[in-house]
Amino acid sequence: MIGLTLQAPGLPIAWWWPAAGASAWFALRAKPGERRWALLATFVATSASNALVGRPWSVALLYGFCNTIEIAVLLSVLGRHDDGFRLTTLTRAVRFVAASLAGAAVLGLTIATAGVLLVGSSFLPVAIVGFASHSSATMLIGALAVVPPRETRTPQAGELAVHAAVTVPTLLLTFGPGGATNLSFLVFAVLAAGCLRFPLRTAILQSLIISIAALLLALTAGGSFGFDLAASRIAPVDLVIFMSTVGVFTLLVSVARYESRMNAKLALRAAEDVAQAERARVAALAAQLELQRQREDFATTTSHELRTPLTNIVGYSDLLLGTDLDDQQRGWIAKVRRGADRLTTLVDGLIESREASTSDAVAVDPLMERVRDAFATDAAARHASIVTATSGLVARAAPLDVERALTYLVSNAVTFAENGTIAVTASRIDGDVWITVTDDGPGMSPTTLQHAFDRFYRGPEAEGRGAGGLGLGLGSARDLARRNGGDVTLSSDVGHGVSAALRLPALTDGGAA
Repeated sequence: MIGLTLQAPGLPIAWWWPAAGASAWFALRAKPGERRWALLATFVATSASNALVGRPWSVALLYGFCNTIEIAVLLSVLGRHDDGFRLTTLTRAVRFVAASLAGAAVLGLTIATAGVLLVGSSFLPVAIVGFASHSSATMLIGALAVVPPRETRTPQAGELAVHAAVTVPTLLLTFGPGGATNLSFLVFAVLAAGCLRFPLRTAILQSLIISIAALLLALTAGGSFGFDLAASRIAPVDLVIFMSTVGVFTLLVSVARYESRMNAKLALRAAEDVAQAERARVAALAAQLELQRQREDFATTTSHELRTPLTNIVGYSDLLLGTDLDDQQRGWIAKVRRGADRLTTLVDGLIESREASTSDAVAVDPLMERVRDAFATDAAARHASIVTATSGLVARAAPLDVERALTYLVSNAVTFAENGTIAVTASRIDGDVWITVTDDGPGMSPTTLQHAFDRFYRGPEAEGRGAGGLGLGLGSARDLARRNGGDVTLSSDVGHGVSAALRLPALTDGGAA
């Protein structure tokens, strides 16, 4: 009704049509399934308001239909969105501006055509005023229905007051009594400041208020506030084009600023998450290193503490073997002596794996035979056998390190290969010698394989079979191999044994230890 009272002289339409913005707001707030009712309400409301100000019912119904078509075009261009349409990105802002302009263009063309046919008005001025007035109202009022949730930051009263203190003189200078409309670009400087400073909703509201103020100032001829209409048709055309431009400018600039601020927040949040994850990783690494240090300290301390009782066991075993013993007693003492020797080797390996060693040429075949002979008795006691195959290979490593590493692997295989066979073979792949120890025991589960080299770890396979040991052999073997430029790897299928591979740098023909 208020918009209809602002009818431009010589034109069958109003200078500005805020009902277009209100209709767009109402339709955009409606749920997708309820929008047909919103369109019906738009038709009824706009038709009735046109009729109430004295327009013939035929004209009123036609104008109501044109307004309804405008809103339908707006909704159609925007399309359906699963998350609901919101002005969260510049792309969506451009889409909303395009939808508003498309709807207003359809309205301008239909209204201008109807004006020519019904009242004989000029086509172009009516089309321009209709297009600009409706598009500005849709962008400045309808857009408030699709702004994203309120930002956490709210403008302070002081900055609003400063902004208003700059805006009012600018409007008076441009649109006030004696104002120079060619200085209207100054208004856009004020708009830009508000769009870049204030939250999105506040920026749109400030542009709406500035547009209404410009309208009121333009309607006051000579500065009087009696709403005397200007006689020229050029004035309403210029004004509504200005207001439409304000709508486009406001939406694009303010939404672009909103998107950049949201992206900055997301980037900051992502950076904080990365920093938190990095702190957690560093803490976990520190804890792991501390645990490793404690294990190493424990292993070193334990090794040194075990040396004295082991020396006593070996010494007294030798003394007992030198006395008059029957075969059964001698067998018992021999088992004690072999167990002490194996434990001594393990303890020495724990200590020496942390000390530097000198590489030399190591003949693989004699090495495998020595380790086989050392465990032949234990294997036979478990009704198992150790078989080797001649390879003729030579490795470059510290001889004592290699023998101890292979000893650990064969010892582990003998422990689990009851009533089976342990195969010790060697092969060359590229520049490395691979010594493989394979048993046909119960194998290892994936979990056990994952922790097999951890110090003091004993898998459920060892626990279930009552196997002895502290869980140090495999880890020590790998340490010895790695300090010689090699490694130890394991592969296994549950129920089908374990294959342990000792990799060492190969040596071409030459002397061997």
